[in-house]
Amino acid sequence: MNSKVKSQKEIIEIARDLKKQGKRTIALSGSFDILHADHIKSFKEAKGQGDVLIVLLNSDKSIKTYKGPSRPINEQKCRIEILSAIEYIDYAVVFDEITPVEILSKIQPAVFCQGKEWGKNCIERKAVEGYGGKIRIFKHTLSTSTSEIARKISDVYFKPEIKAVFLDRDGTINATHPGYVRNPGQFKFQLGAVEAIKKLSKTDYKIIVITNQSGIAKAVVSENNLAEIHNKMISDLKRKGGRIDAVYYCPHFPDSGCGCRKPEIGMFLKAAKDFEINLSKSWMVGDEEKDVVAARMANIKAIKIKGKMSKEAKLEPHYYAKDLLGASKIIYARS
Repeated sequence: MNSKVKSQKEIIEIARDLKKQGKRTIALSGSFDILHADHIKSFKEAKGQGDVLIVLLNSDKSIKTYKGPSRPINEQKCRIEILSAIEYIDYAVVFDEITPVEILSKIQPAVFCQGKEWGKNCIERKAVEGYGGKIRIFKHTLSTSTSEIARKISDVYFKPEIKAVFLDRDGTINATHPGYVRNPGQFKFQLGAVEAIKKLSKTDYKIIVITNQSGIAKAVVSENNLAEIHNKMISDLKRKGGRIDAVYYCPHFPDSGCGCRKPEIGMFLKAAKDFEINLSKSWMVGDEEKDVVAARMANIKAIKIKGKMSKEAKLEPHYYAKDLLGASKIIYARS
């Protein structure tokens, strides 16, 4: 049983004993529905005013009465358990009324602490000063509130979540070509790739190509030719009922040390920023180990096609599939 959590009967007895011992008791009250840094500052400041800090917690019934039936967000059992884990707090007790006037009159702390927004002329003042206690206003100004946090959570929760399927290009969407695919005429879709992308296009995932293209650095492929290749890929897919929402490529040498060439995750981060993508809800499909490494580094679910990972990699994708079509079925079934 939690030694800090007390019933009203217990806390009244404890308060009386503390007073006999010459201990200075401090109290503050609140719903403490979602704890934040300002609460901790309040507990610390309050504890500094005396020997024992007692937190008076609005019950679920109390909060529903004055904040509405949808509150609290966290039930009192959870709220008081969290409060009891805070070092500055010595005891916590629940009350059912809207204000703590009644329980204050019974435990009679030497000081009752309040925030600036309530002020010294609060509803508790008459009761506290009536038994000889004092009201203390916190010095620090509250910079946030539980209600503000709850609104932010609501905004995030109801905002449409953007997620993506990232696709490697060479060996995944199109067949590899000796050397490099240097022009649109050399770009050939892998068997089943068009059907796979059509299937993915029916979901709400962004479909984004992430590809290493060091042929540009080697002057084997020009950026203009690469643009033509990608334009052909996108237009052919569109004509057949598929879509590609964006293409990101790394033009650097393999040993350049850049942050964008897979298995580095620069291209994924750029796409996430551009489209506000939740990477943890996204997928990566590729045929090489570096695709899996990059995906796992970016906290993206990985599907490797065309064979298993090597033992040396000491890493596994979330799924294996024969090809892009097989991978698309895995994603579609979980979309």
